This record gives sequence, structure tokens and C-alpha cells, in this order.
Amino acid sequence: MKHSGLLIDGVPPSVEDLDWLLASRALAFGEGVFTSLRVWQGKPVFWSGHLKRLQTSLKDLGAALPPDWWVALSAEVLLVAQQLQAGRLKIMLLAGPGGQGYRASPSSIRWHRVIHPLVWQPPVEPYQGIRAWWMQTQDERPLSRHKHLNCLPQVLLSQRCPSDYSEAVLFDERGFLTEGLSRNLFWYAQGQWFTPALHKGVLAGVMRFQVIEACSQVSEQVQACLADLQQAEEVFLCNSVQGIWPLLGLDDASGALADWALGPQTLVLMQRLHPQMGLPAGDEG
Repeated sequence: MKHSGLLIDGVPPSVEDLDWLLASRALAFGEGVFTSLRVWQGKPVFWSGHLKRLQTSLKDLGAALPPDWWVALSAEVLLVAQQLQAGRLKIMLLAGPGGQGYRASPSSIRWHRVIHPLVWQPPVEPYQGIRAWWMQTQDERPLSRHKHLNCLPQVLLSQRCPSDYSEAVLFDERGFLTEGLSRNLFWYAQGQWFTPALHKGVLAGVMRFQVIEACSQVSEQVQACLADLQQAEEVFLCNSVQGIWPLLGLDDASGALADWALGPQTLVLMQRLHPQMGLPAGDEG
């Protein structure tokens, strides 16, 4: 894979950008947010959803940016997506230097826009279904519904996941379902879809929102556990770059915990959402 067209504040990076980056709060404390999105046919897929989440996240971090700043970001994203045509974009909003230690001074901190395009071709195999690893997450993180820059908990969890598994289903200290390593979790049972509620500490995923909008009925479960998944008819994990990955099974060190089929309800969602993302629709070998 290769990348080109990286932009920082709307222009190609320069040596001078190291001055603020090395002194930035983003580098020192992880103060900032990011999102990753799919680009297909020169368009950033679900961009309005990503933009809304970025704006909400910065507001919760106490950053009030003027409307023209967001207009500039949108224009840059559309330009880079048109140049890329197909692949993915990582968009990072970074807090520059300022403040006293951990204490920020929002009015004096400049925020920077970084857009990183990457040529990427989705693999076919995961859309036929994967097996996931069952594992406990770390303690609940503050602002976990946002994609802030401090993703060390996810890094550590990924290191604990066996290399044969591309994803995991996570549960908290009480045994309640949360999400995947980098995806939201859905399961189908008793004629409706279920997903863990946001206040359980899960990410407010853009694809999560798209799936909920596409479903006739979704229940956001507060307390669901392994038994709920074992009784489910269909299960999948999803994100806004790679779409829906059906789960065919769930394992831990003791062996298989559950098995599922790639069922008709999951296929309906894949066939509805994946064409606009340029992703396999689940019926392609």
C-alpha cells in the first residue's frame, strides 16, 4: 500500500510543521480526535456522519472552532477524496502547543487538521465471515464514545488477541458485551437487532449509526452477556472503512463458545450498505 497527498492545514507538510508538532498537546497528551473513512468513486463515504462526530468530540474537549474552520476541513476532505478515488482517509484534529501541563487554555490553543490518504483494496474473505476471540476489555475509559488520539487501551487489547484472529468480542468486568477491537457489535435474535448502548462505554461509530438507520428495529441493550450472543441467530462487527464483517463463531482458550451462519438479515444489510462503499455484499466468493 502507498499513500500520497497528505495535507496539514490544507497544504502539503513542511519541515516547519515539526516545530509545533513536537511541542503539541496532541503528541504530549493525546489531546485530539481522529476518524477513518472509506473513499469510493472519489467520494468520502458517510462524510456528514464523520464530520458531525468530529464536531461533537471537539466540543466535548472544550474546543470551540469557527464555522469557516470546518468549511475548510470539508473542502480539503472532498479534494483529497477526489484525488484518491478509492481507498481510505484518516483525518486527525490535533491540539497544538499551549496550556500549563495537563491544564489546557482552549482560547489560546490552535487546532490543526491532518488528512492522510491511503490506497486500500478491501479483502474478500472477511465478508464471507470470520471467527472472533472472546476477551475482557480494560477499565472503562473516559470519553470512550469519541475516537480520541489516546488509543493505547486498544493497542494493548490487540496485542492480547491471538494473531490468528482479526477481531475480538469484548466484555467488561461484569461480563457485559461492549464492542470489538475496532468495530461495533450487532446481533439478531427474536426478530430484531441488538447492539450495546453507548453509555456502556462503546464507540459512537459512524457505521453503527448507518446500520441503525437501515434496520427496521434495533434495541440498544444495556446489559447483554455471552448467553445473549450464544442464543443469537446472526452476529456481525462493523466499522465505516471495512463495513460489515459477519461472525461465524466465537472462541476462547477453552475452544468454541458459539457458532453462527451468515444469515439473511446480515446479507440484507450488506447488500443495502456495501455498494455505496465499494465493498463485497456477502454473496461474492
